[in-house]
Amino acid sequence: HARGLTEGRCVLDCTLGTGADAIIESFAVGATGRVTALEANPIIAAVIGDGLAHATGDNYEMHAAMRRISVHAADALAYLRAQADGSYDAVYFDPMFRRPVHESEGMNALRVLADARALTAEVIAEARRVARRRVVMKERQGSREFARLGFTDLAGGKYSRVAYGVMEP
Repeated sequence: HARGLTEGRCVLDCTLGTGADAIIESFAVGATGRVTALEANPIIAAVIGDGLAHATGDNYEMHAAMRRISVHAADALAYLRAQADGSYDAVYFDPMFRRPVHESEGMNALRVLADARALTAEVIAEARRVARRRVVMKERQGSREFARLGFTDLAGGKYSRVAYGVMEP
């Protein structure tokens, strides 16, 4: 909901990780939308990208959404710098949390390979330039990262461990 994704929208997911968020994004934007997902670690990008590209099974709609995701092994800042102004409806970040949720078994396996760098004001500024509608960052509820990076509009459940910072371009 925080990402504001509807059928036909284009989203740039700057932190692929396990691909879970990109799958939700692809499902939301549908066959007429576009999801481009970046992963700084080329090993993670290759493994997750291959899994997404070759998804099969009984749930046709879900697997079709997975196969529509375009995965790139790329640094988010470098990729953003190369994009035209307003080239995506939304730019999304789910960086490694400054304080990890160790109960997240899906991420525990990737934690040793994942890019642990904190987001910078520069990458957020580039994301705002590239986004037509919004920039969204997922972080732990109460994280200081929101204020540090200029996110003042926060969305998320009262009892959720995570929140979404939403910023207009």
